[in-house]
Amino acid sequence: MAEEMVFWDYSRSQALSRYNGAKIPVRELAELCALRKDAESVDDAPLPSPDAMADIHPLALKRPGRWEAAIAATIYACSGQVAVRQEIIKARELLDRLPRVDRTALTVPRMLALVPTMVAGFRFSRQGETFNPEANRYLDGACFLSALLRDRPALAVEIGLCAHRAGVGDPRLPEHVDPAGSSRMVAFVASLLDNSHAKARTVNVSQQTATGRAAGTVHSLVFLRYARDGRTEHLLRTLDQHADDVSALLARHNVLSDTEFRFTPLDPFSETVERDMTQAFGPDWSGAPAEPRWFKGGTLDAAVEAAKGTMLRFMRNEPYDLDELLAVHADSEDPSERGASALRWFDRHQRRPLEVKARYDVAFHHRLATTTLSRDGVGIGMERGWDAYQWLAWNAAYGSARTAMPLLYARSTTEPASHVSLRSFNLRQFW
Repeated sequence: MAEEMVFWDYSRSQALSRYNGAKIPVRELAELCALRKDAESVDDAPLPSPDAMADIHPLALKRPGRWEAAIAATIYACSGQVAVRQEIIKARELLDRLPRVDRTALTVPRMLALVPTMVAGFRFSRQGETFNPEANRYLDGACFLSALLRDRPALAVEIGLCAHRAGVGDPRLPEHVDPAGSSRMVAFVASLLDNSHAKARTVNVSQQTATGRAAGTVHSLVFLRYARDGRTEHLLRTLDQHADDVSALLARHNVLSDTEFRFTPLDPFSETVERDMTQAFGPDWSGAPAEPRWFKGGTLDAAVEAAKGTMLRFMRNEPYDLDELLAVHADSEDPSERGASALRWFDRHQRRPLEVKARYDVAFHHRLATTTLSRDGVGIGMERGWDAYQWLAWNAAYGSARTAMPLLYARSTTEPASHVSLRSFNLRQFW
């Protein structure tokens, strides 16, 4: 693949998805731009010549204007977005932060295969050591890109999905995962991994399935609405359907991609986190920390305090009676043991003190970080939330806020969809 790149369409329209997984010379990106323009009727689409795509320096050391045009064209071909110059030049800053060994070895096909996709899918900021919920650090972006460029036998990616946090305004879960949004997410990840130097690539997509713990992945008021309506089993069947939808989606993409996408039920990981909690804080998770990493004044302690603040902002406690909910479930059209188990798990979760809930959420993200670190992998954030406590939990695994982490969160926005600029481009919150 020395002179080629693997193409993936992660645009809203999916107008070029028939070419997904195709290995193409970079010159053919010009043709794909023209095809997308015709399909979407975009007047201001970049339309470079094939020579202009190939005849550039990978680091923009020659003809920087042509280099910027090639970046813009690749972003458009893959994402359908017409990036503005302030967004395009972020690619230059990302490359400037790469280690010298990676910069020296970079080729034009590899650069166009990876850097425009990173600029399209991840928002970056110059903030150095503080948390920014709206953007990733260039420090982490360069670390992530370096991991993709490294010649290695294997690369593992961890992606956690919390797709079941329906809003309280309309407390219903969608019956199915949105096929367009989820396909775009997988295409975006495949675009990064299929163009990496790793010989074997795996993406573990973790999602909560229909077990008792599902009660903790749905907003408490939403879960109570289902429970009071005698529809607890219906909620669990919906989660079963979501799992089936995601599994089928990954299987379809595995046919086209050289990266292996795996669906992973979240319960085994949650059980590991629960063991971590018991080891650190005792059987009820409320004791003084027994491990130095959790001691007062440390990064994980700061993460717990941040998590408590986040939870207090979103917590909506509503009175309920467990026996009454169990009775409603037993008299419903679809009584089930797993439904009763979910109700009991919900009650145990609701009764936990705020400190314990915060500790658990921090321990969850810290375990995800240490798992990624132990595998020398990378993390891609696709779940809805991205809060300071999660960032601190990862910091604690990798050393400190000054340490680069191979963790990036995909773009998320509430702006109306537009093909102009990347500001309205959204890869998270897709169902």
